[in-house]
Amino acid sequence: MTRETSIARVLLVLVFAPAGGLFGKAVAEAAQGRQWWPWLLAALVWLVLSGLVSVAVTNHFDEHR
Repeated sequence: MTRETSIARVLLVLVFAPAGGLFGKAVAEAAQGRQWWPWLLAALVWLVLSGLVSVAVTNHFDEHR
């Protein structure tokens, strides 16, 4: 496994695992009749920010090839 592949797998886990937990929390809150939208908003913000970081890291490695 190449270094880039290892980094891509780690970034994939760091991006989707927390977002999945936040989405799950939103569903649990909605099932209990509580406000669920802050959790959904937090999940979307996490996906956008971590996606931007992933793109920056990928571009950094592409520039140094």
